[in-house]
Amino acid sequence: MNETQLLVQRLGQLESAVVADVMDAMGLEHQVLAPGMLAVRPGSKMAGPAICAAGSEKAGTDALPTFGLDASVYPGGIVVIDTGGCERGAVIGDNMVASMVGRGARGFIVDGGIRDSADFLSLEEPVFCRYHSPLNAHKYWHFTAFEEPITLRGIRADVTVHPGDLLLADSDGIAVLPRQHAEQIIADGEVHMQTENGIKQALLAGGDREAVTRAAGRLQHIKPLPR
Repeated sequence: MNETQLLVQRLGQLESAVVADVMDAMGLEHQVLAPGMLAVRPGSKMAGPAICAAGSEKAGTDALPTFGLDASVYPGGIVVIDTGGCERGAVIGDNMVASMVGRGARGFIVDGGIRDSADFLSLEEPVFCRYHSPLNAHKYWHFTAFEEPITLRGIRADVTVHPGDLLLADSDGIAVLPRQHAEQIIADGEVHMQTENGIKQALLAGGDREAVTRAAGRLQHIKPLPR
């Protein structure tokens, strides 16, 4: 395994809530996507580097063929699509997803609509999206960029996702780890998760929540990033 694959393996053992706590404590306060980005198959979880794509309803001469997205896919990557807020229909469906899965895609995050949703219920690679629609948006929406930074709606502020940033998506939501800080976030997350599990076990044994929490010193190991 290379360095990124090892980090992804470790990240996949964490929870988005743990990672969000760590990034908040580090000062990375705008790294969680907005509510409403849900998995087609409830309970889905995935981790991997971002493969970024963007599109627009206003695309003109800069419109790109959809096949360019397939060519951007590499094994283990998570395809992330910024639709620019398009609500005119689905921007991907089963055949596009099948093509990218065949190229090794680990999963999909679409800040917009998808179709053929029933087919994704049995798909091993998770699909997260904002909505489902039988309509194809191809008459009104086009890809404009592949593997360039994109901006997605966040829970506190918009979130910039760079190609190669690490993503963790689960039942709580989607966290975006800047690649240059990913190793520290994951290391701190592993410690934080151990702390949280210890707190839970103490509470299940009848411990006082305030006393147990104070004694655990949760998040005190984290150093904020320089401003």
